[in-house]
Amino acid sequence: MPDPSWQAMQQAQQAQQIHQNHVRHHREAHDMARAHARHAGAPHTHRPAPHTGARGGGLRGVLALIVLVGVVVYVAHDPELRTTVEHFARNLLAHVQSN
Repeated sequence: MPDPSWQAMQQAQQAQQIHQNHVRHHREAHDMARAHARHAGAPHTHRPAPHTGARGGGLRGVLALIVLVGVVVYVAHDPELRTTVEHFARNLLAHVQSN
């Protein structure tokens, strides 16, 4: 049986390669569009924002996830609270759908 850490490392490298290929393809398409616009004489008005990656949320995202998991665990242990939350969610969903 292969070492799980080796498999994880291989999967991470493969995911990184796929991401790099995607970024390269996106840049090539953007460069081609810019070249076409220059060739056609159109002004280039779009300036792409710098790519910050998926880690933009940082600590705030992790804290929100921890709070969400805590609420789910607490609600799961209290049947009355779970029922109240379910009714609230249904009413909220019905209200959102009606507007």
